Amino acid sequence: MRRPPFMRLSAFALALGLAACGESPPPTTLAAQPAAAAPVAAMPVPPPAPPNVTDLVDARASSGESEMGRRGYAVSRQRGLTAYWWNASARSCVQTVTVNGRYRTVQPVAASNCGQ
Repeated sequence: MRRPPFMRLSAFALALGLAACGESPPPTTLAAQPAAAAPVAAMPVPPPAPPNVTDLVDARASSGESEMGRRGYAVSRQRGLTAYWWNASARSCVQTVTVNGRYRTVQPVAASNCGQ
């Protein structure tokens, strides 16, 4: 009795699979290996940006100061036109840099910048 072609193929695949059970897996090439990320120990990664202050970029500094206060931030320290704002409830420190009377930078920084 002759078997249909799909059954012959299935029997061949089964035999091939069983024959490979006792063998070790084929060696992998370097291209198949994912690249390991290099550790970055010298540059600490800042915390993610608080979602409630990034909209203040390009705001007038006088308005930005009032708005930072309304959002729970208080000036922790100031050096020239750079201010560090601490939000105790969110435990986040934000740096603002003023240029020509406007906030040019509003970004999260490490809590140590705010004395925490």
